[in-house]
Amino acid sequence: MSAYFACNSDEVKEGRGKKAVVDGEEIVIFKVEGQVCAVLNVCPHQKFQKLHEGMFENGIVTCPMHGWAYDVRTGISTNADGRLKTFPVEIKNGKVFVEI
Repeated sequence: MSAYFACNSDEVKEGRGKKAVVDGEEIVIFKVEGQVCAVLNVCPHQKFQKLHEGMFENGIVTCPMHGWAYDVRTGISTNADGRLKTFPVEIKNGKVFVEI
């Protein structure tokens, strides 16, 4: 795996996702209680690519299409089957790097 620059760390805010393209993959970066997490911007339910527009609260993102919800720290669904693809994240010198 290689780590790629995704965004500056000050662009990632609690309570909302930050969409970025990393090595050709559209991902969403979230901050949960200071921890930065990254997931593929695709809901496994129907491959809807708008998780970055979903409601995000207490570490849970809800897909705006059908309401499937996922813990962004683990990728595990909280109300249905399925799992988001997650990526390791590292913060260096105020920059967010995602391992793809």
